[in-house]
Amino acid sequence: MAYQYPFPWRGGPFHLSQGANGQYSHYGPKNRYAMDIAMPEGTPIIAARGGVVVKTENHQTGRGTDPSGNFVRVLHDDGTMGVYLHLKKGSVCVHEGQRVAVGSALALSGNTGNSSGPHLHFVVQRNTGMGLVSIPYRFNQPVGALPNFALGM
Repeated sequence: MAYQYPFPWRGGPFHLSQGANGQYSHYGPKNRYAMDIAMPEGTPIIAARGGVVVKTENHQTGRGTDPSGNFVRVLHDDGTMGVYLHLKKGSVCVHEGQRVAVGSALALSGNTGNSSGPHLHFVVQRNTGMGLVSIPYRFNQPVGALPNFALGM
């Protein structure tokens, strides 16, 4: 059974630029069920589910050294984690150890790390002891699909 989440952003409507099992970067155990949502840089990113912030990065500029760019990782009470990637430098407004509720402000969308354009990469993961694996989820509202511009499709 897939988890169901509200949109982790304010504003829109925005479109899905790469979905689960996307050939550009959504393959392998960590990102298989990730979704990329194309949106303007500076869009408010909010917690899709409550939990504790366990890791953040806020200082990366452009491609930088980490493919994730700036990010926030929230550990939910059931052990799953919501991960929000490619955030705008300096916009992360939560800190490690902070408890957040659904709808709490986390950061602004950006274009950092291995990013082909401004978007939010959102994935839900679980630590299996052997590493992180993405798990299926869906949004509680439809997200329109766009062609995958990164693949020229």
